[in-house]
Amino acid sequence: MIKRYNFVLIFFFFSLVSAQENKNKISTSINGYVSYLPSLINTEESTDLSHLFHNRINLKGYYNEKFSFGLGIRNRIFSGKNSNINPDLGVTDLSFFLINNNDFKIHSIIDRLWFKYSLENIELSIGRQRVNWGINQIWNSNDLFNAYNFMDFDYIERPGSDVFRFQYFGDNLSTLDIVYKPKSFNESILAGLYKINKLGYDIQFLLAKYNDELVFGGGWAGNIKNAGFKGEVSLFYPNKESLIKKNSTSFSSSIDYSFTNGLYVLFTYLYNSNGFVNSKNLNLFSISESRLSPKNLMPSKNSFLTQFSGQLTPAINSSISLIYGQGINFLYMSPTISYDLNQNLDLELISQFFYRDILLNDEENEFKNLLQGIYLRFKYSF
Repeated sequence: MIKRYNFVLIFFFFSLVSAQENKNKISTSINGYVSYLPSLINTEESTDLSHLFHNRINLKGYYNEKFSFGLGIRNRIFSGKNSNINPDLGVTDLSFFLINNNDFKIHSIIDRLWFKYSLENIELSIGRQRVNWGINQIWNSNDLFNAYNFMDFDYIERPGSDVFRFQYFGDNLSTLDIVYKPKSFNESILAGLYKINKLGYDIQFLLAKYNDELVFGGGWAGNIKNAGFKGEVSLFYPNKESLIKKNSTSFSSSIDYSFTNGLYVLFTYLYNSNGFVNSKNLNLFSISESRLSPKNLMPSKNSFLTQFSGQLTPAINSSISLIYGQGINFLYMSPTISYDLNQNLDLELISQFFYRDILLNDEENEFKNLLQGIYLRFKYSF
């Protein structure tokens, strides 16, 4: 009940702000979408049909040139067995279930709630916000605050973090970004990121206290002739009191190229020093969980992704993504086709196939398709 009161107070606050728009010269904007996503999930054990109604509302407000605020609400209605919902891990739990049955759930969460003060080349912000430090399109080794799962395709905005943030925008495209995520000492994050542009490359340097580890890292983004070339690396060093006893490395790099005929190609590599080198004791479904960390973006030590996409017509786009986890012999394949019905309405057919190398006995293995998922998404944006 307390969580519901939190929502009422927040809605009351923003209603009051909107009511004062003309009086105090506050300008507001609102957008979002409504989508319907039926899905058919087939495994060796069962075939399940699920339904998901997803509504998102984004509200932003501006008071003169110095103050701004944002509110983002995610509402979902689930019907079916495939309705796992991750808990709100923020400083304050801003989520609640209106209904929480085994096969039917109605869930809401505020995943954006921030206030920002801007003065010349300085910005100060507080609250739940997206801190995007990643450079690569798929795997982001530098993204300490909001690591996301590429396979969780229905969360376009990605999660936010409850943080204090200071940003300084200097000359020559240089920026300094300092972010603090409060919690207990061994679970808090204090990190700084410095960006600069040199020789046609955007280069960044990362230094952080990440939970009970010290992190050094950095990344780059530029071009090799007409091809995009990006990369990130983060090195994790546990302190003496940490339960973690070994250092960790997360490295990702990518090359992408757009052909004149509209074909787009992306190649990405990820190295995870904590990854598995064989498939024993590996749970297939843990690979597709939406909660990840920059230390564990994929369960395999070496992972490779290839993506092809292109326009079949001005309104129809198709793509296919392939991920291979070396050692654990895991293969993920996702063909997708989308159709823009009009400026606000989209239709998308998405499929996901998970393959694993299964040990039959001491001498035989079998490469099997363990899960197939078919999704049809109708999305109306406003």
